[in-house]
Amino acid sequence: MKKIGPRSGALRLAKKVRRRLADELSQPVRVILFGSQARGDATRESDVDLLVVVPALDNAVRKKISNATWEIGFEAGKLVCAIPTTERDFEYYRILPLYQAVRKEGIAV
Repeated sequence: MKKIGPRSGALRLAKKVRRRLADELSQPVRVILFGSQARGDATRESDVDLLVVVPALDNAVRKKISNATWEIGFEAGKLVCAIPTTERDFEYYRILPLYQAVRKEGIAV
């Protein structure tokens, strides 16, 4: 498969997700782009992987994150996959391979 330019459009989508969540949530939000889009080895078929870090996470917040990423991805014709987590869990479970990859290759937007 042909690789596309590094982060082509993915950063723009991640920033759009961050802005929307900042408007909808009553708490600070961090959005980190990771995966093939962040590494620069994405193809046209690659999804956009985001880690969404918030101070507190409940079902209502999860639903807002899910709705925002789905709608923004649908509008752009891209699959946007968000993994919600708390600041505490992102720090406490830093040894997990997923969080290690996010810390190594992630791009905070």
